[in-house]
Amino acid sequence: MNKQLTSTFNGSPRPKAGVDALFGEGAIAKFQRLSNRAMIYMLALTMVTVVGFPLFWMVISSFKLPNEMYLFPPNFLPAEWTLENYSDLFTQTSFSLYFLNSLIVSVGATSLSLVIGGLGAYSISRFRFFGIAGFSRITMLCYMLPEVLIVIPLYIYVIELGLADTLFALIIGNTAFTLPLTLWYMKSYFNAIPASLEESAMIDGCTRLQAFRKITLPLALPGLIATGMFSFNHAWNEFLFALVFTSSESNKVLSLGLATWIGQDNIYSWGMLMASAVLVAIPVMLFYLLVQRKLVTGLADGGAKG
Repeated sequence: MNKQLTSTFNGSPRPKAGVDALFGEGAIAKFQRLSNRAMIYMLALTMVTVVGFPLFWMVISSFKLPNEMYLFPPNFLPAEWTLENYSDLFTQTSFSLYFLNSLIVSVGATSLSLVIGGLGAYSISRFRFFGIAGFSRITMLCYMLPEVLIVIPLYIYVIELGLADTLFALIIGNTAFTLPLTLWYMKSYFNAIPASLEESAMIDGCTRLQAFRKITLPLALPGLIATGMFSFNHAWNEFLFALVFTSSESNKVLSLGLATWIGQDNIYSWGMLMASAVLVAIPVMLFYLLVQRKLVTGLADGGAKG
């Protein structure tokens, strides 16, 4: 009798119990995947709300009338939409001058950082010379130092060179701060590009400079774009160098100019400040949106060619 029962259970699947018997293993696994996905979406929605709501409130507040800025409880949407804050921003302040100065400093610092850092990183990656390992560590150590520790030494050089209260001083200061990261990041990127590609090009008759321009530089484009995004964002929002190196109204950048609107006990205008914050954020957002597609395309092309 025991042998018959054993053979019966061995010959057919054992009966399932509990939830498995009601829904089956496939339904349970599907439910677990859906619950995990729902949890991930809820966490992502929470993070987006926490980060995005202040930006949404900033944009909405820039279209409110001045008297609506002080209502309590505040209006979620403007009772009357207006562009008065934007028009006053350009007619009553020097916002256009600040914007132009910030654009000059950001583009100049980003260009210098990419040119000097890119060429320096290529040299470190491709050529071997005495002290290269120590030099690489020193450059990374320089980047780890905060701005407040290097602003005084840089200011001494600015004074000695006669560059005080000039936009060129801000370009040099921002370049000095972002250059170590550019060197370190681009060195790693050049190391990932096989040197055999350049050697093949030089065998076919190219010089090293031509091989760098035609082979290595296109493959390194994603790294240059990513580094340029960081350099531009840092120079666009930088405040400490602007506060120390410049003093005249004609050389103020956006970060310093907008900070002067805020007093110790009062503020210049909340509406115009919100409008200026929106206009300050737009160039960086546009830069990221325009570069993002090229960055992804460059990564794909670089992987295919490598």
